[in-house]
Amino acid sequence: MASPLNRRHRRTAPYVIMNNNTQLPAVAYSARQPDQENSANSNNGIQILTNTPLQQPQQQQMQRAALSLFDLVRRAQNTLNFTGRIRRWMRRNQEHSELPERSDSFLEKFAPATKSESTQKEQSKTWVIDPSKTFFYYWSSIVSLAVLYNCIMLIGRSAFLLLQERLLIVWLIFDYLCDVCYIVDTFIQTRRGYLEQGLIVRDIAKLRKNYMRSRAFILDIISLLPTDFLYFVPKLRLVPALRFNRLFRIYRTFEFSDKVETQTNHPNVFRLVSLLIIIMIIIHWNACFYFIISRWIGYSTDGWVYNMTAPTAATLTTQYLYCFFWSTLVLTNIGEVPPPETDIEVLFVTADFLTGVLIFATIVGNVGSIIASMNAVRADFRQKVDQVKQYMVFRKVGKDLERRVITWFDYLWLQKQVANEDIVLGALPQKLRVEIAIHVHLAALKRVPIFAEAQPGLLVELVTRLKLQIFSPGDYVCKKGDIGKEMYIIKRGRLSVVSDDGTKIFVTLEEGSVFGEISILNIPGSKTGNRRTANIRSVGYSDLFCLTKQDLWEVLAEYPSARDTLIERGKAHLRKDNLLDEEAAQKAQQDEAAIPEKVTRLEGNIDNLETRLARLMGEYTANMAALGQRLQTVEKLAGPRRETLTDEKLSRKNTLDAIGVETHEDDV
Repeated sequence: MASPLNRRHRRTAPYVIMNNNTQLPAVAYSARQPDQENSANSNNGIQILTNTPLQQPQQQQMQRAALSLFDLVRRAQNTLNFTGRIRRWMRRNQEHSELPERSDSFLEKFAPATKSESTQKEQSKTWVIDPSKTFFYYWSSIVSLAVLYNCIMLIGRSAFLLLQERLLIVWLIFDYLCDVCYIVDTFIQTRRGYLEQGLIVRDIAKLRKNYMRSRAFILDIISLLPTDFLYFVPKLRLVPALRFNRLFRIYRTFEFSDKVETQTNHPNVFRLVSLLIIIMIIIHWNACFYFIISRWIGYSTDGWVYNMTAPTAATLTTQYLYCFFWSTLVLTNIGEVPPPETDIEVLFVTADFLTGVLIFATIVGNVGSIIASMNAVRADFRQKVDQVKQYMVFRKVGKDLERRVITWFDYLWLQKQVANEDIVLGALPQKLRVEIAIHVHLAALKRVPIFAEAQPGLLVELVTRLKLQIFSPGDYVCKKGDIGKEMYIIKRGRLSVVSDDGTKIFVTLEEGSVFGEISILNIPGSKTGNRRTANIRSVGYSDLFCLTKQDLWEVLAEYPSARDTLIERGKAHLRKDNLLDEEAAQKAQQDEAAIPEKVTRLEGNIDNLETRLARLMGEYTANMAALGQRLQTVEKLAGPRRETLTDEKLSRKNTLDAIGVETHEDDV
């Protein structure tokens, strides 16, 4: 096994050694120490030693070969060094600045931890990319930009030579930056996790094997083929078309597009923008093909090809704009273009017309679908409004009430609210629905004094039962003397406590106020019972969270200790307002305390009745069995006598028939 020093020596750059006796450059490895390597400028990897003079032609050939080899090795070494730095950076980022996973507040409160510390430490040692995390999302955006660059610029530089010549250095820099991006993306694909039995696979060997079996691996390898080496062929020097294999990674752009469409809050707008980008790229490619065919046939040779004799025809801007304009006219079939004159021109224009028909149909279909999707919510809302309008016309509802109903719908649409949240959230699992309810309603529920220090489980059960109600201006939320069946929490708007005739305002309730919580507790001894004690009217449009008495007591049945605590808090509130009858409350408490004894006594009576009923049923069964036996005995004794009487009856009838006397069967 080689020592680390020897391995370090093998990684040092080779030297090209030339002398008078050599015809080709020989390669030898340096044996310098690491400190000498740091002091020497050996990062470029190659040093050309040409101190000994050679013959002039042969020396020039050797110098060109050495320079070419120098450029090639330096480029390869820089790429490997960059890849190594990227790998070390990702490793440090994983060890020191790994983002914590999203905490689940619901599970933290009500469920024990399911992962041991050893399992977490073991998983943290392996750097696996979760496709659902933000890192992979942003990295996919970078790869998509690289793919789009190749998709747009490679064909453009191949068609318009002025574009390639003017910014050659810039294009080469961007080309190799995209290559580096492709290499890093291939490495990331080998660490891309996937779900197996609902869990992210973290076995590196398994991830690599899964990637190598996929079609993406073949496409990635094709896109990474070093076709740039063909640049050294004199006839193919710096031809951009040699890099067309980079377009095989375009599937990553479609993956990123699907992910953005899923995560964005405006999917219809994104679909429309994506469709326009695809159409523009197709028009761009067709324009480039038109200019390439014009160059191949010859500029200005006929009326169809590009006319190079115009004053500004030789400029890059004019060339591209005219070709793009021509391509747009042909593919959209909305304008006239010069007719083709040669066979190749006819074939190209025919293919363009057929492609244009497909593009036009695609545009119409997709844009129609996008517009329909954008208006789906509004159309559904308008349908509900029309149904209510038709019902009010059919039932001859008054104009004032009809106007209030329509105004209520307008407010609902302007505020972007839904009348029934259960329908909207019905597609989600119960776990996510609970989390959304906690996020939306928990803060409002904690504002209720009697629920301020309630058990977390009770609050979780209650927040899922809060319903949103919207009241129009002048609507009464409750009136004095009504039976209290709900409690309300003001989310938005203002409510007024008014007199019986509605002319005098006592107090105004604003956002966060709570009322009606005492009436739904059924507190014994309350002087008001469960009746409303005030008239509450909405000033403008008001959004209220409502909790019904039935939902509250269904939850309290599972939390008896919380029920007792809430009742005691309600009694304290009533005592403060002098609305609690202590004697009635004490009597009700005694009656409630006596309920278990009464239930026990009632259960004993029921057991006695069941015992007596079982005894009676047993006696009845025995008597019925004895009666059956007696009937069988009687039938056995009466059988022979019945047969004798039947024979005598028949003989009498035969005798009377023989002497000619008419008889009836009953007479005999």
